[in-house]
Amino acid sequence: MQYIKRQEEDKSVYEINWVITPKVKFIKCPIRTTLGVLGKKWTILIIRDIGFRRIARFNRLLESISGLTPRVLSMRLKELEEENFIECEEESRSPSMVIWRLTQKGKDTLPILMQLTAFGSKWYSDVVFEDKVPRRLIEIFPQPEIRDLIKNIG
Repeated sequence: MQYIKRQEEDKSVYEINWVITPKVKFIKCPIRTTLGVLGKKWTILIIRDIGFRRIARFNRLLESISGLTPRVLSMRLKELEEENFIECEEESRSPSMVIWRLTQKGKDTLPILMQLTAFGSKWYSDVVFEDKVPRRLIEIFPQPEIRDLIKNIG
């Protein structure tokens, strides 16, 4: 790998001057495959709410994501369960209550969501923040328990 360092607006910028070629041949692109599930509308926001916001019930998820319909939420939850990103637990109550939680595969998406948060906080600060000031993750989430999740992200 070769990096070319240049200065841009008083910041060091590294341009990547190489082609990324895997050593193992892909049958299908892993990015495209992942986006086949995670790239569907509302899916990332559902995972965000279950994983970060700890919203675990159908109606609470519906309330938390503006514009999401019950039909689409039901479809996305079923797809996420079939793909093993989430699991359903029925609590034996009257009436029965269904709780959704992330599986290990679902938890493995959380650093990806943090990376998206970092990107959006840097490059879309004008619409993300009231004061329009770009921020790093450590400024947004200073809590010690989150540091491990964001230490390598920025």
